Order: sequence, then C-alpha cells, then structure tokens
Amino acid sequence: MSLHDPVALSRAYFDAWNRRDLDAVMATFAPGGTYRDPFTVQAIGGEPLKGFAAAMFGGLPDLSFAYGGPFPVSATVAHVPWVLEGHQTGPFNEMPPSGRAVRLEGIDVVEVGPGGITQVVGYYDSATFLRCLGLNLVPQPA
Repeated sequence: MSLHDPVALSRAYFDAWNRRDLDAVMATFAPGGTYRDPFTVQAIGGEPLKGFAAAMFGGLPDLSFAYGGPFPVSATVAHVPWVLEGHQTGPFNEMPPSGRAVRLEGIDVVEVGPGGITQVVGYYDSATFLRCLGLNLVPQPA
C-alpha cells in the first residue's frame, strides 16, 4: 500500500473497519491525521479517534461497510460512498443496546499526505442513524 495513494489508503482504511481491527484503522492515519463526522462534531485524532472507533466496534460489533470506489478526485483526495450495516447490541454514544438493525448511507472524503491519511470527513444523516435505533427526534426551539 502506498502511503501517498488516496485510493489505496481508502481501501485499507475501510478494510480495517470491516475486520474491526482497531490497530489497522489507526495505522492508515498519518501522524496528526484526523476524523470528523456528525457525531464527533469536531475533528479528532490519536487517542480520541481510537476511542471513537472502539466505541463503534463495541456498540455495533457486527458492523460492516459496503463501499464504492474509492473515486480519486485529485492526487491527494478520494471520495468513498458507503453503506454501514450492523446491529446495536452494545452501548454506543450513551445509548443503551437496542438490538436494532442499523443501515446508513454516507460518503467519506479521504485526504492523504506524507505518511498516510491526514483527514477523513464523513457525511451522513445522523437523524437516520438515531431513527434506526428507535429514537424519535422532536425539533426543539433554540
């Protein structure tokens, strides 16, 4: 795997998630590399990222990503559409196990630099994820 190829690194990253291999997920990132999605709110890296991935593996121990592409956008960026599936049989993000199936579509924008992935930004509808867990969202005034 080339540490400068966004397609190869994207594949390695998603394959590591599919193996639920925390160390392999982390190994795809360059030093200082970050991840951000609607649940993390801000970019996280290092130990916070490792904790987030571990929480995903614990909450959805059968999680899997069917991913498309990856589609190169430039020499350093790839877009990776995906479908996450799994069952929430463990606690996740302060939510007790629901036993419910989760199916969520999204896309990750993966940017690479020297040493690996420098940034992953995940885009998906977080409300869909919560509805899969049986939570009803009620808009509240600010």
